[in-house]
Amino acid sequence: MTEDDTDPEDGVPDSDPRHIDPAGDLADAVEGGDLELSLDDEQDAEELREFVERAEAGEFDPVDPGLEATVRIARALLDDLDGEAGDGSG
Repeated sequence: MTEDDTDPEDGVPDSDPRHIDPAGDLADAVEGGDLELSLDDEQDAEELREFVERAEAGEFDPVDPGLEATVRIARALLDDLDGEAGDGSG
């Protein structure tokens, strides 16, 4: 029998609250400005706003960490767009 380094108290990654949340980490990086994203010229900001509104209204089930992170990233993109529109350069 081989010895492994896992401890039964470590929990299962899918149910362990200490498990790394890569989608949340990505959303943190976007919100914090460590990762800069922008909409492509062919992407519609109104469609992104509609997605956020639908998510906030609970239209997507089940809500999971990936969906929550996607909504956070979408909000950050929209905030950046709104900031650019209100910067007085137009």
